[in-house]
Amino acid sequence: MSHPVLLIVDPNNARLGALLRRCEEQGGATVLGATTPGEAYVLIESHLPRRVAVAAEFAESIEFDALADILTMIDAGVVVYGQVRVPAGGYPVLSSPEQMLARLFSGLQPARPTPARAIDPAPTGSDGGGGLILLGASTGGITALEAVLASFRADCPPTMIVQHIRPGFADGLIRRLDQLLTPRVVAAEDNMPLQRGVIYLAAVPDRHLGVSLRAGPRARLSATPPVSGHRPSVDVLFSDGAAIADRLDVRAALLTGMGADGAQGLCALRRAGAHTIAQDRATSVVWGMPRVAVEMGGAVDVLPLPRIGSGLMSREPVRIRRQS
Repeated sequence: MSHPVLLIVDPNNARLGALLRRCEEQGGATVLGATTPGEAYVLIESHLPRRVAVAAEFAESIEFDALADILTMIDAGVVVYGQVRVPAGGYPVLSSPEQMLARLFSGLQPARPTPARAIDPAPTGSDGGGGLILLGASTGGITALEAVLASFRADCPPTMIVQHIRPGFADGLIRRLDQLLTPRVVAAEDNMPLQRGVIYLAAVPDRHLGVSLRAGPRARLSATPPVSGHRPSVDVLFSDGAAIADRLDVRAALLTGMGADGAQGLCALRRAGAHTIAQDRATSVVWGMPRVAVEMGGAVDVLPLPRIGSGLMSREPVRIRRQS
């Protein structure tokens, strides 16, 4: 078992540093610190803290509201410390850092791995509806996926997603998306038939997600080495899609994220005749993965986030001027 992860979010650098030093003296947990909403978002998404302590100044800001959904999704215990002037979202408020630290460390036990949620396999006999949608994302991708998938109909083409997330986080993401969206959302399993109206998420942390046409479109899980530094890798999913794009109507979008995973795969998809989209700079939390894809010529279209869903669902590509 590993030490539980805790997060302190405080815009005051000196105060945050002092709190982190006191946490190191106490031990028994891995304690991270953030001074900005952006830093907090990245740490929450990548480390899944069990508890989060937020300074009053940040808890009262508009930016803090944007983190509420992801904190709820991962079931993090949240506490606010300092003097609040307005209600702090219903979270407990403690007047001093000392009280906050006591609450943060109270009753902690080493974190246990989160078991994967069992999903009933999809019924057999589907031909996938003649089309396939592929999505890849990393940093900032949780909210981006929600925005893109919100426009998907109940009978949307089968959709496969690789989102870079830490082990244990996929289960909560699947539950949340399944509650929010019209199509059904499930964890992809090896050899699972792909059906219309179902979204398949890569949920096994040490397996790539791909697709094959063995007895109809099916999900494929593999334990081959990491690609582009990741497993599961967006490049693997996109490359598999490129291999079958001459037989299926494949559409793909590369969303916000750090690094370059998915860029080469998007290029392969475009060369194979698929409709490819990259998220634009203005609406990306981190314009890394889509930027590299655009620079390599892999994107047919570069679209703002609100237009990507309709761009994928439409048979006719939605064209705008490409960004350089």
